[in-house]
Amino acid sequence: MHGPTFMGNALVCSVALKSIELFEKQDYMSKIRRIEEITRREMEGFSDPRIKEIRIMGACVCIEVYDPDTIRGYQQFAYEHGVFSRPFLDYMYAMVPYVIREEELVKVLQTMKEWFS
Repeated sequence: MHGPTFMGNALVCSVALKSIELFEKQDYMSKIRRIEEITRREMEGFSDPRIKEIRIMGACVCIEVYDPDTIRGYQQFAYEHGVFSRPFLDYMYAMVPYVIREEELVKVLQTMKEWFS
């Protein structure tokens, strides 16, 4: 039985409400919009024949490739460039923290693009 899982634990509910309050008070939606704007600007015009699609939503960017072998080795490459990444199947993606600085975000995106050069 998973009763405690679905009972709305009072402590967990209290923490969740506080989290929402902080999220709204610190206007994280504007931070997320700014991340998306920077990401779209940095990725604009970027293409490669090995890339099937580039998707951007909020603080997430995903490069889907036709062949998973295209991104084999990217995790180590990114690490060597100071970026933590974990590609999955045929997806190279980044889900950056909402508190990321612009220069850090640009570094993540440049590293993704450099892989294809």
